[in-house]
Amino acid sequence: MTQLLPGNSLGFLLTDVARLYRNETEKAIMDAGVHLTPGEIRALAHAARYGGSRQAALAERMGVEPMTLSAYLDRLEARGLIQRNVDPTDRRAKVITTTEQADHVFDDVRPVAIEVFDRMASGIDEEALKTTLKVLTQIRGNLTNDPVLKGDERARTELRMEAEDFATPERLRMGA
Repeated sequence: MTQLLPGNSLGFLLTDVARLYRNETEKAIMDAGVHLTPGEIRALAHAARYGGSRQAALAERMGVEPMTLSAYLDRLEARGLIQRNVDPTDRRAKVITTTEQADHVFDDVRPVAIEVFDRMASGIDEEALKTTLKVLTQIRGNLTNDPVLKGDERARTELRMEAEDFATPERLRMGA
């Protein structure tokens, strides 16, 4: 029986590398004794990267169902790692921000993530890594509808400004 695509097609390699990288990262984090599940760490990392984003947007960016993300966020909130606040533009929606306690988790996870990355990138020169990053960023931009992930600088700036505006100490104290 013939294959639909050769085993080293771009799609196959992307899927396989993503799976292997995720498995290695999850194992390394668990071995390091970080007391969060891999899903919770991914949710925390996305909340930090896209601070001030709505739960639904975070779920879409993570590729998980909103209820799955909600369960992760419940546990992260109980540990004091994130805050859910009412979106000032839509009181029905919640926006997620990380707390100072989350920084401590990132301090614990960062060396583990660097170790896994270094192992993954072993034997690959810096120029090839830069090219790979550029190509993968373009592929992601080609396939997503999310303006932030597409590389739309205006959308990134707006997201950053909204997060900075939203996360003022006064607003957070007011519970807005």
